[in-house]
Amino acid sequence: MLTLSMIVKDEEKYLPECLDSVKDVVDEIILVDTGSTDNTIEIAEKYGAKIFHFEWANDFSAARNFALGQSTGNWILYLDADERLDHNSISELKKLIENNSSTAYYCTVKSYDSDGSRDNSIRYLRLFANSPEIKFVGKVHEQIEPSLTKNRYQLFNSNILIHHIGYNISIEGKQKKAHRNLSLLIEEYELKKSAYSAFQIAQSYNILNEREHAYKYFKIAGESVELDRSLRAQCFSSLALMAHHDHKVGDAEKYIQFSLKLDDRQSFSQLLASKIALRRGDYLTAEVRCRGAYQSNQNILFGREHSKLAIILDPEEVIYFGLTLALQNKNVTNISFYQKELSTCYNRKENENGIIKLTVIQKLFSNAALNPNEEKMFIEMANKHTMDLFLYTLLSNPNKQQVFQLANDLLKKFPDAVEVKKIIARLLDDFGKLDEAIQLLENVVEKDRYDPAILFYLISFYLKKGTEEKIKPMIGKLEKNYPHIPEVMERVRKLRRKLLMLTGVPL
Repeated sequence: MLTLSMIVKDEEKYLPECLDSVKDVVDEIILVDTGSTDNTIEIAEKYGAKIFHFEWANDFSAARNFALGQSTGNWILYLDADERLDHNSISELKKLIENNSSTAYYCTVKSYDSDGSRDNSIRYLRLFANSPEIKFVGKVHEQIEPSLTKNRYQLFNSNILIHHIGYNISIEGKQKKAHRNLSLLIEEYELKKSAYSAFQIAQSYNILNEREHAYKYFKIAGESVELDRSLRAQCFSSLALMAHHDHKVGDAEKYIQFSLKLDDRQSFSQLLASKIALRRGDYLTAEVRCRGAYQSNQNILFGREHSKLAIILDPEEVIYFGLTLALQNKNVTNISFYQKELSTCYNRKENENGIIKLTVIQKLFSNAALNPNEEKMFIEMANKHTMDLFLYTLLSNPNKQQVFQLANDLLKKFPDAVEVKKIIARLLDDFGKLDEAIQLLENVVEKDRYDPAILFYLISFYLKKGTEEKIKPMIGKLEKNYPHIPEVMERVRKLRRKLLMLTGVPL
C-alpha cells in the first residue's frame, strides 16, 4: 500500500495537476493543511484525500512529521503541490514498492526556470518504506535522509522523475520565497551550524542578490567535508561566477578548479570554466571546456549521468557559445561539430521554423544578405544565448547598411545592449557621423559604469575628433572603477604615454 504524504496551504492553482499525476498509483492521500483560505480543501476532497489540519509553527519538518503520523501505507511518496510525478515513472514505482524491506529510493526532481533559463535536477529520497522511527529534520528545506541513514535503511537510485514547476516564476516571486525561507534557515543554523543549512542560506542570499552574505555562506559550505561533493562543487562554482562577474580572474580560476576537482560532470561548471579561460586568453582550454560542457549536458538530458545536483543548460546556449569560440579560433573541426548539433536541434519536429533559422545562420556565416523574412527571424532568434555569435558575424559583414539596420532593430528589442551600441557607434563613425557616435556612447557612460571597453571606445573617438580635454575624465573613471583589472590598468598606462607624446602635457 502506497501513501501520498503532503503538506499544503493555498494550493488551488497547483494541486489538481499534482493529484492527477498520482491518482493511478497511490492507495491513500494524506493531506495536511496548514491554514488554506482558498479552494485547496475542496479540491483535495474530490480526490478522496484524508484531510488533517495542523497549526503552522514555522517548521516544515513538524508539519511533515505530523503527516507521516497519519499515513498508514507500507510505503511513503511525498510531494509538494507544485510537483508532478512523471507518467513514465509509474510502472517503475509500482515495481519498487513490491518489497517490504527497509529501503528508500532517490528520485530526480527536475525544477523548471524559464525566466532564468537554468533548469536543474536534484536527487532526493522521495520514496521510502514507512516506519514510526523515520522523521524529517530541518525547519526549512527539510530532509529525510539523516533519519533513514540512522535507521540503517538501504538507499538506492531510481529513474523516477518528478517535475517541479513552483520556481518557474518571476524573479520577484523567487525573492519572496527566499525571504520566507531565510529567517528560518538562519535560526536553524544558529542552533546547529550544519553545512547543508549554510548551503541553503547561501542560495537564498544569492537569489536576493545579497552577494557579500552569499559569498560568506557558499565558502563555509564549500569548505565543509560533511556536505555532498556535488553540492560543494556547486558552492565553488557560485563563488567562481561571482569572481568572474567582478573581473577577478585569479579568484575565478581558483574557485572553478576547486569545483571541477570535486565534480567534473557538471555542465554549468564546465561552461563557466570555458568562459573564465576565454577571459584569460586561453582559447584552447576554453574550447575543450565548452565541448566538455556540451557532452556533460547531453549526458544529463538523456539520463546517462546522475549526481546529487545537476544544473541543466539549454543546449542552444552551449552550441552558440561553442560556435563563437570556434569561429574566433578558426577551429574548423569544432565549427563543423556545432553546426551539425545546431542542425539536429532545429530539425526536430517540435522546433518551429527550424529551416529558416538554419538559413539565417548559414547566411550570417557566409556574409550573405538576409531577405525581409530572414531579417525578421534574425531579430526573433536574438537572445542572450545567440547575441555573441550574431554580433561577431555582423562585425565581419561588409554590407554596412544591412548591419546598421539589423543593429538598430536589435537595439529596439534590447535597449540596454551595450555591445550593440558599440557596433552602431562604429558604423556611425564609418558613415561620417562621428558626433552621433560620440553622443550614443556618452549616453551609455552616463548610465553604465561597468563596461571599461565602452570608455576606451569613447576615448578613441575623442582622439579622432581632437578633443583630448574630454579624455581625462574617462581615464579617471577607468582608474576609479576598474583598478582590480590588470588589463584595463595596463591600457590606461599606455594611453597616458600616448597622450603625453601627442600633447606634451601629462594627464
